[in-house]
Amino acid sequence: MNKQHWNWRLWVGFAVALLALIVYAAFFIRMRDILWVSLALFIVSGVLLASGLRRAFGQRESYRGRVAGPILAGFSALILALFAFFTHEVPKHFAAARNAPRVGQAAPQFTLVDTAKKTVSLADVLASPMGSAPPKAVLLVFYRGYW
Repeated sequence: MNKQHWNWRLWVGFAVALLALIVYAAFFIRMRDILWVSLALFIVSGVLLASGLRRAFGQRESYRGRVAGPILAGFSALILALFAFFTHEVPKHFAAARNAPRVGQAAPQFTLVDTAKKTVSLADVLASPMGSAPPKAVLLVFYRGYW
């Protein structure tokens, strides 16, 4: 009787699925883009679990995991389903920006500091000529800055 080897891909795949959920939960408040890192980890987890299941059922005499494999794959699928549910539902419950201007609405007058530490107001930008005439509109782009 041959000794069956430990099917590490099943366990590592499950651990990577847990890691994906933990990474998303730990860094969600600071960085909303962590979603893509978690999705990549879930893909790696799926590949590892699929290859581990293929080993467990395709090479029965060499690898263990016919019982633990489907259980770990099921728990990983449950973790992925919870991740998908929370990434879809949680943003719906963020506080509404009631005083924020809507698309197409004029922005209120403001003054900010640019990258050269010079103050710039919206009125100054709208009054300064761009070419031969002053601009009719200004596109405002906001980014998170320092993380």
